[in-house]
Amino acid sequence: MTYKYLKLTLSDDILVKEGISLTSGEYMKTDSEVKHDVAKIRNEVFKYGDDIIRSDRFQKAKHVRHHIQYTVAQHSVEVAMYALLITRWLKHYKIGRKINEEDMVRAALLHDIGMTNDEVHDSPSYKKAFSHPLEGLRIARDEFHLNPIQLNAIKRHMWPIGIVPPSHLIGWILTTADNLSSLNEGLAMAKGKIRKAREKRSRGRG
Repeated sequence: MTYKYLKLTLSDDILVKEGISLTSGEYMKTDSEVKHDVAKIRNEVFKYGDDIIRSDRFQKAKHVRHHIQYTVAQHSVEVAMYALLITRWLKHYKIGRKINEEDMVRAALLHDIGMTNDEVHDSPSYKKAFSHPLEGLRIARDEFHLNPIQLNAIKRHMWPIGIVPPSHLIGWILTTADNLSSLNEGLAMAKGKIRKAREKRSRGRG
């Protein structure tokens, strides 16, 4: 199975709604099957990370802006879904068959949790890039008791901005999923700006 296209739309309550298109050989899944697959992945993220998502810390993340469009909570759920999809894809091709999916999801949900520290969030971007993984490491260790592999993935997810790369495959998957989510957010922002520009031109012509 090849994950040909992935686009996740997140609502304010961080529930992920439609749509990915999956292909297997010549077979293309229907819209209802695609929605079922997305719902299944979403439910597995919530199953593995239920205690995290229900925590006061993550609830705070629902009110902390990530870039412009997403909150930290929305971004983190999306990254967890990307990470789980990538993990399944790798396992299908017999790569990383020993990856623990629960480890993957929990690290993804908490990779940006350091942004809930007001001092970190309000710092200049260049400082934030280095400080939020370290603060996230502290929170994930002290409040959620993550294991060393999960903590390493959180600490090093900003590679190559952080010069030390991840030590485990989970970390590499998290970094990739994080970049995909940020790209998705950037494309959504660009699409919104283009739409507004077109509407402005249309009003001017009228």
